[in-house]
Amino acid sequence: MLSSELLRTKISRGKITPLFCSTDFGNGTDYELANKLIVLFTNAQKNKQYKGDLLQKIKLLESEYDYKLVRGFFALLERRSVFGQLNSSSSIATPMFIRQKLFEKSSKQGLALSIPQRKDIIQQIATQMHISSDDVENIMWSDKDENLVLTQFDIINTKDLILWYNLSLFQTLLFKCTRLEFYVKGGIYWKQVLRNVKRYGLMYNLEYYSDGNSDDDDSIKCVLEGPLSLFKMTDRYGTSMAKLLPSIVGTPIWKINGSIVKKYDDGQKIYSFELSNKDTQEFLRSTIDVTSQNDDNNVGNNAYDDNYVYDSSTETAFAKKFHQHFDQNDKFTWKLSREPDPLIADGKAMIPDFLFERFGRKVYFEIVGFWTKEYLERKAAKLKTLFEDNEKNNNSHKNIDLLVAVNSELSCSQIETISKDKIFTFKKEVSLKPILEHLKKIDAEITAEKIDDTQIKLDENSLDLISIKQIAHEHSIPESAALKILHTDYPDNYITIGSYLISKEKTNLINSSLDGISKFLQACTVMTSHNIPDSCHADLLSQLGYDVLWNDLDPNNATIGKK
Repeated sequence: MLSSELLRTKISRGKITPLFCSTDFGNGTDYELANKLIVLFTNAQKNKQYKGDLLQKIKLLESEYDYKLVRGFFALLERRSVFGQLNSSSSIATPMFIRQKLFEKSSKQGLALSIPQRKDIIQQIATQMHISSDDVENIMWSDKDENLVLTQFDIINTKDLILWYNLSLFQTLLFKCTRLEFYVKGGIYWKQVLRNVKRYGLMYNLEYYSDGNSDDDDSIKCVLEGPLSLFKMTDRYGTSMAKLLPSIVGTPIWKINGSIVKKYDDGQKIYSFELSNKDTQEFLRSTIDVTSQNDDNNVGNNAYDDNYVYDSSTETAFAKKFHQHFDQNDKFTWKLSREPDPLIADGKAMIPDFLFERFGRKVYFEIVGFWTKEYLERKAAKLKTLFEDNEKNNNSHKNIDLLVAVNSELSCSQIETISKDKIFTFKKEVSLKPILEHLKKIDAEITAEKIDDTQIKLDENSLDLISIKQIAHEHSIPESAALKILHTDYPDNYITIGSYLISKEKTNLINSSLDGISKFLQACTVMTSHNIPDSCHADLLSQLGYDVLWNDLDPNNATIGKK
């Protein structure tokens, strides 16, 4: 964060935006200036320059570049510097001690009005302290700011300095805000950011919002009271607001908007501002390690992985069982994600452990393990609020489908009594059974919805053999919905074999081709010649009235016969 007088902004049509440094790293004037300042600090440290000399060189740059930008870079580089006094040969020869002795001597002998008189007093003090007269002169005012020497400089590359400046500039702008709203994507990031919100003592409230895009209907924003909205603004609160910013812009996907107060001689005006990761992806520094969750490719979100760190062994075991049950390579199966966006309970956040998602339907899942009594009471209160809100908004798109598994050893009966349908207990491991039963009910609802909304037109070139899975994928519907639609539209034309529909005309042709064949592999050869997949051979033979007789484990010895 920079001092308020160094804030640079641009205003247009009621909107205010920080005047960020150019992203043209290596070529622009901003890069040129940043590089010059780094070189000045580096040389000053190498040559043990006085701060006053360094400031004189900085002033020369102020006449060539934007004053606020020069001073902004200087302020940041100064934080990476250590200015100290020149070393003296005596531990007691401090500037304050020497000045005291000089003034005492001068008051006794009279004011030194000439250079010889001045040198004589300095020499007397030097002799008294057993140091040289040059040491006395050097040390006398060495604690003044301009006489401090740059003894240490933590060098930074030019690009990083520009990124740091841009973030600091943004932080400075927030010190003048009356209201701030932000959005981040992903429960793991919400958890990190909201933890900082609470840690910095900021007043917040969570709300659902939609910007007209159907994909954002369930998006959540966090509303913060800005420092200028408080009855009595404190620097501490404004600083806390600024400190929160890096954890927001450090997430992969974020949006920030708010209102900024700008004072003028005739009063003050309020401007709006809005920024997102798309607007600033090239010139704002990321400060959160995002390796644990990389959007669409993170192992903790889309697939079970032994290396992913879950909060507990219970969660780990559950995730493993879930992914063993559902083929995660199937695009349209139930998907499991870790720590989704928060649910809102009375304006505060509750981030469930898991989210099950299929065809736009979402089911949240929370595992309540063994925790402190206070934690369980807070959890029970949030769950109760969520379920009560569901009852009020029963027909609303904001209705939340939440399942809760509670450790039966917990002494927290108020959780179990909140909802009989959505809360179940477990002992050592969470059972998949109640979850699968719930998901099957939703599958039936999805199938019914897709049947009503989908029309399937078959390709005339593939009427003899139809892949139900292929049809389902082409129309983005469940296989059960595709099968029911096809049976409804073509009730007497096909028989179902595995995940295929085979025309009765083709099955009659295959049936006649099997006359006189007794070997199972010969029958398979006939079906293959008619393009019947291997997975359908045994089921089709059974449908045609044949039994497969296995004399041993060798398929060459298997025979077929009419039932």
